[in-house]
Amino acid sequence: MIEKLSDILIVTDIDGTLLREKLGISKENLAAIKRFIDKGGHFTVSTGRAIDVTGKVLTGIPINAPSIHINGGYLYDWEKKKILEPNYLSPNAKKYCREITRKFPFCDCHFAAEKAVNLMTSGNVLKKYIPEDELNYFDSEYEDIPDNVYKFIICCDPGDMNELRQYAESVCGGDVLLIQSSEFFLEMLPLENSKGKALEKLCEIAGIPLENSVAVGDFENDIEMIRIAGLGAAVDNAQDVVKKAADIVLPSCEENAIAHLIGFLEEMYE
Repeated sequence: MIEKLSDILIVTDIDGTLLREKLGISKENLAAIKRFIDKGGHFTVSTGRAIDVTGKVLTGIPINAPSIHINGGYLYDWEKKKILEPNYLSPNAKKYCREITRKFPFCDCHFAAEKAVNLMTSGNVLKKYIPEDELNYFDSEYEDIPDNVYKFIICCDPGDMNELRQYAESVCGGDVLLIQSSEFFLEMLPLENSKGKALEKLCEIAGIPLENSVAVGDFENDIEMIRIAGLGAAVDNAQDVVKKAADIVLPSCEENAIAHLIGFLEEMYE
């Protein structure tokens, strides 16, 4: 039961939710987060990014609870600088990705193991969507990929995604979880992975009732987290299916969505 702001845990997606597409975090969002934390609130993020890249994009943004990474692949304790609750993919995923990239040679494939994002292909498509300095090239074969992989990501232009996803589903045969985290990213995750399950673990570790959590997102990979949180919110730029899953719809990420959410919570619990 929420009685005051210090009872609340806010967990927000990063891209398309917390951060604006080209301008990063707004001064309004940053001020609201600092105010919320000063009042005892708990604030963190849930993202498909690995911790090293997350640290770069969140520079200057306060985080005072473990964060969720790789769409539930692990939690990260910022104070102890330690990965918590790691969850690795089946080794079969290497074979699936090899078949997919043979069928669709125009796509890119990369994987996340520990902190590194490693690219198996040319990167020509991926460079359209994320900075090249976030990539490390894996100069070897699929069979040589380590077993401690959290996820594979297939990247293609949005117009090719439906065909690629249908083929990937036929290849993987229900052995892994396939989910889109953007219009150009198809992620291959362990079946038991999700931001929602990771939120449950996070609340358990932090000693905060799940009913006191507030989750915010914009894309398919955020839906389960939004549904199981005590209060689920979608930004106005979210997919329609995400908005339908949410309890409330906030302004878009370009219009200080997180600041609006914190203002809403302040009105309710102060």
